[in-house]
Amino acid sequence: MSTPVEPEFNIERHLIPFLQDCPFFAELSRQLPKVPTSRIPTASVAYDKKYDQVTLFYNPKFFEGLSNSEVRGILTHEFYHLVFGHLTARVKKPSRMWNIATDLAINSIIVENSSRSRATTGDGEGRPLPRSALIPGQWSYVVEVKGETRIERELTPEEKTAAKLGALIASFPKMKASEWYFNELMKAAKEERDKNPGSGEGEGDEEGDGGFGSGSGGDDDFDNLFGPLDDHESWEDLPEEQREYIAGKVKAMVEKAVRHADSMSTGWGNIPMELRDDIRKSVSNVINWRSVLRQFIGNLMRGGRTTSIKRINRRYPYIHPGIKRGYTAKLLIARDESGSVSNEMLEAFYSELRSLTKKVEIDFVPFDCDISEKDVIRWTKGTSPDSASKRTRGGGTDFNAPTRLFNDPKNRGRWDGLLIMTDGMAPQPEGCRGRRGWILAEGCKLEFQSDELQVFVTPDKPIEGAWR
Repeated sequence: MSTPVEPEFNIERHLIPFLQDCPFFAELSRQLPKVPTSRIPTASVAYDKKYDQVTLFYNPKFFEGLSNSEVRGILTHEFYHLVFGHLTARVKKPSRMWNIATDLAINSIIVENSSRSRATTGDGEGRPLPRSALIPGQWSYVVEVKGETRIERELTPEEKTAAKLGALIASFPKMKASEWYFNELMKAAKEERDKNPGSGEGEGDEEGDGGFGSGSGGDDDFDNLFGPLDDHESWEDLPEEQREYIAGKVKAMVEKAVRHADSMSTGWGNIPMELRDDIRKSVSNVINWRSVLRQFIGNLMRGGRTTSIKRINRRYPYIHPGIKRGYTAKLLIARDESGSVSNEMLEAFYSELRSLTKKVEIDFVPFDCDISEKDVIRWTKGTSPDSASKRTRGGGTDFNAPTRLFNDPKNRGRWDGLLIMTDGMAPQPEGCRGRRGWILAEGCKLEFQSDELQVFVTPDKPIEGAWR
């Protein structure tokens, strides 16, 4: 996917004015490398294994034929895929239907928001998305490519009759979540299969037709008429063991963009108010402890790349070996065992740590007003060390104790991050040379101001997977 091409289309020329209008997207864009490529027909946000980063890939030839407002719409579309968690959520089957559902949810927001802006400002700028875009309540136009020329035209009555999937999309309401569109697509697909038993392979068909089979206005006809707005193929290639790691990277990017937008009076641009609140909630620190560690580690660890004959190479099956990555968290977790931390808090911390270490390996150490390096234990995946389940201290609290252990020159390179589990009842410590975060027991908070990551453990249910 990352095969470069000569960038005849200057994406920066479009990004600068667009991002001046919306600092939220500007901060998200700043963290996102942009790579021109001819390997995809349009655009895609994907995880680049080679460079271990989430990247925006785009085909300059596709963008050359678009207006400024259409380019802005597609960039917004790609940013929303990240914000809504589509990249790392487990792909629903049939994948083709899930891909359509996520596009419908996003395009609905873009079109609706554009309509609101025009009504408020009288802005007469062009359409917000290419005519071939899948939009609830609308028929897409046909896009034909002849040589290097794109020709857009309205469907003929015969084409509309044949394209059953297109007709269904044209009947949908706007501003629904991707789950809603997916369920409606699958419901219609089941009805289609019941009418035409030979048209599909069943609801779990992974080929993507979901029952709208070839010859009945199905996926083949649908793709031939409309074509894709962007490419989702790489989403399916993410191994399960990498999804949490990459989700952590994405959530950290979105969280940073939220903080940047909230620091400015016009930081959210024309993003709808109700959507701003949802985005804030999606990265809120009132989240599940597993999600916090996933996000925290996503900024720290890198994968070791090895070949494996057991993993099939998707591009060159049975010719070249597949790639396997192992991820190591260079993370120290220090648990406050001072007298102010109740046994219930300790039990809750231990329970969550035990769940987390099913997937990652950490170094663990207890502390109060003091700490001992000999108490540091390596908590390997899938184990439950007895020494971590019992209280071993009960004095006062000094956050300098774990910080100084982390900062000690002899431990340089040993850890990249420090998480302190505590009730927050101690003065502000000295600075930490690595990334430091705080896990605060339910109902607790730090006694000082800090810009570092703070997570408040609550019984609230966290947002998981694709949330819009």
